[in-house]
Amino acid sequence: MDEKVGVLLLQMGGPRTLDEVEPTIEALFRDPDLVRLPWPISWFRKPLARRVAKRRAPEVRKQYELMGGGSPNNATTMAQAQVLEKALGDGFSCYAAMAYTPPTIAEALQKALADGCTKIVGLSMFPQYSTATTKAAFRDLREAAQQQGVDWNSILLIDRWSAEQDYLALAHSWIQSSLQQGTQTEESPVLLMSAHGIPVSYVKSGDPYQKEVEAMVANLKKLLPRKQRVELSYQSRATKEPWLAPSTEHKLEELGREGVKSVLVFAASFVHDHIETLVELDVDLAEVAHRFGIEKYSRVPAFNAHSDLAEVLAGLVRRRVAP
Repeated sequence: MDEKVGVLLLQMGGPRTLDEVEPTIEALFRDPDLVRLPWPISWFRKPLARRVAKRRAPEVRKQYELMGGGSPNNATTMAQAQVLEKALGDGFSCYAAMAYTPPTIAEALQKALADGCTKIVGLSMFPQYSTATTKAAFRDLREAAQQQGVDWNSILLIDRWSAEQDYLALAHSWIQSSLQQGTQTEESPVLLMSAHGIPVSYVKSGDPYQKEVEAMVANLKKLLPRKQRVELSYQSRATKEPWLAPSTEHKLEELGREGVKSVLVFAASFVHDHIETLVELDVDLAEVAHRFGIEKYSRVPAFNAHSDLAEVLAGLVRRRVAP
């Protein structure tokens, strides 16, 4: 390959220290694509974001304390970039690019250009497309490109990949491995696909996220044994308006009341560990499961910086840059 390709791994980012918790929350609530506010409240977005961050920070800090004082999001994405670069081989350089914390998308693009990259690929690290995540990251990339004199139309985008056969095969393999470990008990685990929720209003305005999540779950069910019970739920509700349902908490309660004793969770919209997996799924929702009589509650490990995921992403990038 004559030209050098810079691949930006677009991710949200998370607070690396407890001191970064409040400014990270503020940055999240200032994003108009992530948190939509009705007019005229949107005029007061900045002061409202500061107020929300200050109010929520103490409780959120406690959650990050459970994770060792910060999110692994940034470090994991950097590791993913290194593993992906190795999988791609000569002619490729990969960079972590965060929407809300360093290294920022603008910084990653600047570094790629300084390293001599002549072609840029924006790789969303969200398997499904959502206006709250993918669109927001691409918006930041577009702004960075304009500021740094890069033609936006020259940047190659990979905006979703949960329907890719290679990814489905990977997810199926890891799920099946965890299911086989769970058959030590007499009862086969119920497989609970827990995806990050979004407000129903986003879906009504055209966000394809719910359809893509449901399609991925349906495709995975085709790969699993017929007798395997699969359920879908949504987690991480953050506002009072209606969100996608059923919630993972309510689904666990429902399963427990049915008498289900074993549940295996697959984080359907995440490929790496962060607060939603390490605290919400592994601690908070595990307590819910046990409270309603589910004796065995476990989770399929996140792919994180595993080479299996890197090979899938490398295939996506190669196909995107191919003439």
